[in-house]
Amino acid sequence: MGLALILSTGFVAEAQVVVDIFGPAIPRFPICVFPFKAQGSDATQGSQEAMRILTQDLRISGFFEVLDPSKALSDPFRQGFEPKDVDFDAIKLLGADIVVGGKVELEGGGLRWEARLYDLPQRRMVFGKVYRGSANDLALMVHKFVDEIIKYYTGEPGIFQTKIAFISSRSGAKELYVMDADGENPRQLTQDKNLVLSPKWSPDGREIAFISYVGAGAHLFSLELNGMRRRVISARENMNGPGAWSPDGKRICTTLSIQGNPELYLLDTSGNILQRLTQHPGIDVSPSWSPDGRSVAFVSDRAGGPQIFILDVASGQVRRLTFEGRYNTEPAWSPRGDRIAFSALLNGAHKICSIRPDGRDLVQLTDGPGNDNSPSWSPDGRYLAFSSTRAGGSQIFIMLFNGQNPVQITRMPGEQSLPSWSPWMTEK
Repeated sequence: MGLALILSTGFVAEAQVVVDIFGPAIPRFPICVFPFKAQGSDATQGSQEAMRILTQDLRISGFFEVLDPSKALSDPFRQGFEPKDVDFDAIKLLGADIVVGGKVELEGGGLRWEARLYDLPQRRMVFGKVYRGSANDLALMVHKFVDEIIKYYTGEPGIFQTKIAFISSRSGAKELYVMDADGENPRQLTQDKNLVLSPKWSPDGREIAFISYVGAGAHLFSLELNGMRRRVISARENMNGPGAWSPDGKRICTTLSIQGNPELYLLDTSGNILQRLTQHPGIDVSPSWSPDGRSVAFVSDRAGGPQIFILDVASGQVRRLTFEGRYNTEPAWSPRGDRIAFSALLNGAHKICSIRPDGRDLVQLTDGPGNDNSPSWSPDGRYLAFSSTRAGGSQIFIMLFNGQNPVQITRMPGEQSLPSWSPWMTEK
C-alpha cells in the first residue's frame, strides 16, 4: 500500500468546515487538475492514470466543478511546485479556486506520486503529499488524496477508500464482486456458477453475507475477505433470506420459513436462532437495522401489497412506515439514522425514495427512464449507491443523499445489481 508523507503542514492539521454537506443546497468548488509531470517515459501511464482517477473521484463526490486545464494561458508548474515557483497568473482566468499539480516517477521498482493542492485566490499551497507504492496501488493513492481534499473543504473525510459489494453476471452467472467506491478495481469473489444475491457487509468490514443457490437451494453464507473462507450461516429447509448484520456485529436478522410462513428471526453469527421477531400471516423480508440497533425496517405484504414497516426489537411492536404507493420495497436505513431509502413503484417504474423514520417528509430521489433499485448508503450517509437500467442494462450508480449528481460507476459487460456499501475500511 502507498504511504503518505506530508510535504507541507500548512492549513492541514485543523481543517476548516466550509460547507454544510447536508444542507439544502450544496455549493460546488471550482477546481482544476493539471496533468502530472511524468519523470521518465515509463511514468507516463501512471501520470495519466492518476489524473483520470483523480478527476473521476472529484466529479463523483459532487462537491467540485472540474475545470479544463487546457484553457490556462500556460503551464503554471513549468518552474516547479513550490508556491514561489507557481505561475498563478497563468491560471487566474480559469475561474478556479483550487488547483492540483504534481509529478509521477519510478522509484525502486515502484511509483512515487507527489501531489499538491493550492488555493488560487490566496496564492498558497494548502498541503502536499508523497505516496509510494506499486503500480497496483495507484488507485488507492489517488483515493487517499481525494479523501484529504474533501476533508479539508467539508470537514468530513471522503468515501473513496471504502468498497462496494455487488452482483455481476459478466461471467455468465450472477456472482459476488467487490470494487472501489468509484468503480475501480472490480474483483470477483465467488465462483458458484449459479445464482448469488443480496450481499451485506459486516460492521467491521471483514465479512460479506450473501445468498447463494449453489447446492440444493438458497442458503445464507458469509465470506471472510481475509483468507476468503466461506461458512454457512443458514441452510435450513424452505426459505433462507438475506442477512442483515446488527450494528454491533453480534446478530444477524434474516427471514426463515421453518414454521411455514416467512418470518423475521435473529441469529447469532454462527447461525443459531436467538429470537423470532415477527408472527404474522404476511410475508416479512428485507430487514435493515437502525444505526442504534433498536429497530429493524422490513418489507411485508400484511397490508396487501408490499409496504415498509418498522419493528421495535425489544418490544416486538410493529408500525407501518409507508402509505403512499402500492409497492414499496428494499428499505435501507441511513447510518445517520435520519432517513430510510427504499425502492418505490411509481408510474410503472421503480424509483429511489427516502423518508424519515417517523413517516414524514417522503422524497423521490430518482427520476427519468429505466428502473432504479436497491439503494445502499455510504458509511457517512452522504451518498447512495443503487442499480439502474437508465443507460440500458443494469449498472451501478452513485448519487448524493438528496438525489443530486447521479454518476454511473460500472460499465462492465452483463448486469450489475444489488450494491452494498462497506463500512469505513480505514480510520476516518
